[in-house]
Amino acid sequence: MSGMAVWGGVGWLLDQWLDTRVFFAVGVLLGVAVAIYVVVVKYGTVDPPTGSRTRTTPDGRGSRSGTQKGQR
Repeated sequence: MSGMAVWGGVGWLLDQWLDTRVFFAVGVLLGVAVAIYVVVVKYGTVDPPTGSRTRTTPDGRGSRSGTQKGQR
């Protein structure tokens, strides 16, 4: 909320100074984008649930199990 208020306020001040109507909206959107970016950087991604078995190869692709059902 504070990012929207701060950057929206900056945009409003620019609108008043330049006698325009576009910078308030741009400021609010910029504040939202920066706030989302900060949250993602601070908290990172969601960890996979415990007990899930996802194996990947060194190049990041998913790997299949050694034997499949019905095959040896």
